Formats: sequence, structure tokens, C-alpha cells
Amino acid sequence: MSERHNTQQTEHPAGSSLTISDAGRERQLAFFKDPEIPDYIQRLVEEYIERKTSKAWDDPAVLDRMRNAILVQKSQYWKGQPVSYRKAYPVLGYLAYHAPVYLVQFEHILWQIIEQGLAKSHMRILDLGTGPGVVPLAVIDLLERTGAGTAEIYAVERSEEHFEAYNALVPAAAAAQGDAVRVERPIREDIRTLVAGDLPDHVDLMVFSNVLGELRDMDIDERADLVTGLADRLAPDGTIIIVEPADLENATTMRRTVRAIRDRGLSIYSPCSFIWGTACNPERCWTFEQKNSIRPTRLMERLSEGGNGYRFINADIKYSSALLRKDGRVQHTYRVPPGAKFARFSHLRRHRDRTINVVAALMSGNLGDDRTKVYRVCDGTPADPVYAVIPATLRGPNRDIFAGVGYGDIMELRGVLVRFNRDHNAYNLVILPRTRIRPVSVA
Repeated sequence: MSERHNTQQTEHPAGSSLTISDAGRERQLAFFKDPEIPDYIQRLVEEYIERKTSKAWDDPAVLDRMRNAILVQKSQYWKGQPVSYRKAYPVLGYLAYHAPVYLVQFEHILWQIIEQGLAKSHMRILDLGTGPGVVPLAVIDLLERTGAGTAEIYAVERSEEHFEAYNALVPAAAAAQGDAVRVERPIREDIRTLVAGDLPDHVDLMVFSNVLGELRDMDIDERADLVTGLADRLAPDGTIIIVEPADLENATTMRRTVRAIRDRGLSIYSPCSFIWGTACNPERCWTFEQKNSIRPTRLMERLSEGGNGYRFINADIKYSSALLRKDGRVQHTYRVPPGAKFARFSHLRRHRDRTINVVAALMSGNLGDDRTKVYRVCDGTPADPVYAVIPATLRGPNRDIFAGVGYGDIMELRGVLVRFNRDHNAYNLVILPRTRIRPVSVA
């Protein structure tokens, strides 16, 4: 591994785009198809539990205390209360229940960045609110699997227990995989009181993963000011990554925060596209991605033994995210041509019960079921929520009309029927047998 990365640094000077070999791509895509936390990371977590508790990682007493910590965290989360990580077992519970899915979801986001040409052959990464180091572990794992790229990782964390877990897990994981990733000593600080001058400059990836939503004492504008202030440390062609859970409150608050950051001068690279050149209204913007579930770790499986074991299995990959830049670069530059015969979503009230043509981005996976399929779509105009609906009664090729359309991809939908859903104060664009879809040019 060391020889591979030393060779790559010679061939790809810092600042050049990261490229992945065909073999590396195949390995990573196979991982995403059936994701499982690598054994070396599972062992590091198990060994850390044993050091912290002076017992076997699967000792019944240890497992029972971790179960209690997980249940308390879940209760606090759903009640909108802050989750405390001042003691050992809450952090161990986080490592068991949350960390595996967060690790895989960040690999998806990092892969998106690589696929879209935003990653460099050598990256300086700053993870703000790192917790026990889930984002760094994801970076280490993906670069090792693909056999490409190097990174230096800086991290900030306020919790002493998380800080201790980070120092036990992240440097050891990096060392186990060769010299692809250099881990700098993390900074123990609250990101709300950070002085930008204490952070590295020319950061290529600045990450806020499941952290802004925890700043419950800060309103939307204050969170946006925080991110914008720290963006001074970003490289001119760097990317800010914001990730939050997919539930309604966190996902919509994240979109409002991202909109406020855009108002302060940064550009939203993805997933939002302002295809009519208008500013959107994110108040009811509940959008998220869903990926293949992970295999439960050994620790999850042991925690789930006994009654109500499902409460300790966390395998679903669902998240809401956004990429921001300060160089104005966006994923899709498409704008609806002047005079084109498409209706804006903000004008759907004029077209109730009519068949129309629209242009929109796909902003979710299937929110319905196998019979009635429901997809969130958006065209960037101030409007009530809009969904594309495939009725249970529809037969033929249009049942799979969105096959091959990616999250955030823009498409023309010709011949959709507009219906108003009074129960949800939203519009449905009903897919008909004669509806046609065409991806738009986004160059």
C-alpha cells in the first residue's frame, strides 16, 4: 500500500483531479451493492470497548449498558433534546448503533465528489464535530479500497469521550492501511467558539456531518454565519459538505440552513438546481437519498439478541446532504429555455386536473411502496411540495419511468396529470401511460 501511494503522489501532484482505476471502481461499487463494515474497523471498535470497560466487548453486562445508552439516545433524539456524550457508554452506544451507517453514507458522499470531478489526488480534509472519527474512517476505508488518492485529515471535537475514541480508532485505522492518509492531532474545541485562524487553510473538503442539527441553541441564521465564517479556510476550489439525518425536521432545517448559506454568497453545487433562475422556498423541502442497507456488525448482532432486538439494529442508509462551493461552480447549469412550453411548479394551481409538461429534478427515491410509487420532484420555484406519482393501476413501461434517473438529475416530463392533495397541501403529478420522460442537457 505504501508503494502504491508514493508512486501516485509522484504521478499526480497535489491539486490534480483524483482518478480511480477500473479495478478500484469495481471494488467500491461492489461494496456499495452489499455494504459491510470492514473487519479491521470492527476489530478496532471491539478492542476499544474492551480497553474502556476492562471486559470482553460482548460481555453481557457491557452489552446491557450499551443497550440502555442507545435507548436513551434514541429517546432524546425523537424528543428533540440534545444528546450528551460526556460519559463512556453513550459514546460506545454511538459506535455500535450510529457509526456504521454514518460511515457508509459518507463513503457514498465522497464517491459522489470523486465521480463529479471535485476530488483531488491529495486532499486536505477538515471534519468539524468529528465525534469518534466516523468521517475520517470512511475516507481511510474508501481510499484503501479504491487504491487511489492520499489525504491529510484535521478534526475538531468538543466531547472528551469522543476525543478519546477518535485518538484510539482513527490513527490506528490509518496506520493499518499504509500511508495513504495522514491523521493530524485533533483539536478539542466547540465549533461554535472556533477561531478560524487556528484551523488549517486551503481545505479541500470541509465536513459538517450530523453536527449542525445538534446546535439547538443556534437559529438558522447563526448556523449559516458559522459555516460562512469557517469557509474562509476553504481552498478556492474546495467543497463544503453538510449532512443531516433524513427525518422531516432535520432534513428541512438543513435545507433552510443551506439556503441561508447561499444567501451569504456561497453557491449550492448540489443537489439543488435553480432551473428557472429563481430562488426556492425550502420551508417544506423534505428531500433525502436512500442507499442499500448495511449488513449489521458483529456488535449490532450481539446487541440485538433477546427480546426487542430490532431496536438495536440500525442498517438503513438515508440522509439529506448538500455540497457548497465559493467559486460559483454548480453541478447543473441548465436553465429552461425562453419560450419553452413547460409549467412552473409555482403555477400548478392554474393547471389543476389538466395534463401538462414540466421540467424538474428528482429529489428522492420511492417514498411510496411497490404498488403506488411516489417521488419528490423540484424545479426551484417557490411552491408547495410536488410529487411525481405512479399509480398502482398503471401498467406498462411507465411503472419504471424513473429507472436510471439519479438523485438531483433534471428531466423533462411530458404529459403528466396535475392533482391537488388537500390532505397534505401538495401537488401530485400523476404519471400516465402516455407520459414521456427525457433527461435534459446539463452541460
